[in-house]
Amino acid sequence: MMTPIRAVYEDGKLRPLQPVDLAEGQEVSITILSAEDLVLAALGDLVVKFAPGDLPEIDEEALQREIDEACRGIPPVSDAIIEERREGP
Repeated sequence: MMTPIRAVYEDGKLRPLQPVDLAEGQEVSITILSAEDLVLAALGDLVVKFAPGDLPEIDEEALQREIDEACRGIPPVSDAIIEERREGP
């Protein structure tokens, strides 16, 4: 049975934050995860670790021009929201 539980380390001992279903003297195996480890485990493959030098230089002006070109003729989202509110529920 694999049951994750949260605990607090106090006075040299781990104190579970919720009741546990264990027999007195039962031996268990504990894996300690930091808050970062928990986030990485939850997000799985969505998080990619990289070193700062791994990213290429970005030409921000060229990127902005590319975004502007791609969005040309598309009304701003705010216009759609305003129109939706005018139409009502």
